[in-house]
Amino acid sequence: MNSAAGGDRPSAHVWAHLIVGPREEPFLQALLASLVGVCDGLVVNDNAHDPSPHHAALHASWFAREGRLIVDRTPFVDFSAARNRCLDLHREGGGPPWVAFVDADEVHGAGAQRVAQHLSLLPDEVDFVDGYTWHFFASFSLYTSIERRMMFFRLHPGLRWEGRVHEQLHGAPGRRIALPYIYAHYGHALPVRRHAEKEHQYRDLGHEVYRDPKYRGILIPPERLDDIDVVTYFKTKWPIALPFRGQHPEAAQSTIAALRERYGTPYARAEALARAAQPFWVRARNTLMQLNYEQRWRSRALDPLARALLAP
Repeated sequence: MNSAAGGDRPSAHVWAHLIVGPREEPFLQALLASLVGVCDGLVVNDNAHDPSPHHAALHASWFAREGRLIVDRTPFVDFSAARNRCLDLHREGGGPPWVAFVDADEVHGAGAQRVAQHLSLLPDEVDFVDGYTWHFFASFSLYTSIERRMMFFRLHPGLRWEGRVHEQLHGAPGRRIALPYIYAHYGHALPVRRHAEKEHQYRDLGHEVYRDPKYRGILIPPERLDDIDVVTYFKTKWPIALPFRGQHPEAAQSTIAALRERYGTPYARAEALARAAQPFWVRARNTLMQLNYEQRWRSRALDPLARALLAP
């Protein structure tokens, strides 16, 4: 990675770590755009086949144009190995003391840039900065939850990822801080086949849920992946799908418009299925759930340090 100054964006002294595999990632370009001004470097473990379907998006990014991109082509073993490879390359490249934890189906808003530029305000005992994500579901007008999510972590010498699936970071002794900041996770807003294929991958990596007898039969056979009964497959999700009335991140909007045009029929059907599964009393319960989710992340503004990280 070329560390020389360049471009018209401020340096945030953060490098992002990203894993991409063989699947199409419709939000990759939007993610990369949303990281400009947040991170001044990007380390990618691209374990897709050669030629990679991600090559064009990665090499058209601001990071590539400014010589701030490292792409590693190590084959995929598991998620921890891929993320540990990013850690190794970060250290070998003399990267900064903070890392942005990102996935290819996430897109940030403007608040992330303010946070990144204020990380120096944090006392030494804080090693993790968390935000919150909307988990969009089956369309861009529905979400199922707002969940706390790690955004940044401080690099320590012994830091390593562990666990083949849903990897966990070990070796950072400090505490966490959560911010009144929310961004978007779009993985479950993409076609249902992607969700079913991911379950096969998790099963193959030994995810514990597939060893539980009550989950036998949860996997869709490979020969039926093109003909999934979405009503049955997501039967537990339709009653808890919440209407989204907010604003999508600016960097994601062109991608969302293209996907709505491409998948307009299944998106409309998903929204109809959610309405049909929610009589009045379910909608009333869901309204309370939405208020709880909103209070959960907005209440973080009561912390003066969290407010300072998001200050203009």
